[in-house]
Amino acid sequence: MTHSNAIKLDEVSNNLDPIVRVIDDWVTAQPLGLIFECNVGKGKLIVSGIDLLTDAEHRPEVRQLTSSLKKYMAGNDFTLSVSSSAEKIKSLFN
Repeated sequence: MTHSNAIKLDEVSNNLDPIVRVIDDWVTAQPLGLIFECNVGKGKLIVSGIDLLTDAEHRPEVRQLTSSLKKYMAGNDFTLSVSSSAEKIKSLFN
């Protein structure tokens, strides 16, 4: 995987069902994801372990993924049942 890092989902919430799941190997089968969604406070959040910004003008797959995520977030299907704290989300970036 280039331009991305898997996120340890259990560090955010035990109930996350990621939009994009990563399987590290069949023995450990850690709960990993590249993209997940959750409620944080009164807001809704999509977190991506994929770099959606760097060199996007030369990466059509990134432009399409970004467009699809924005369309999804603007639609009626963006209703989330899992919550996390802002502190847990911030800890992903340390």
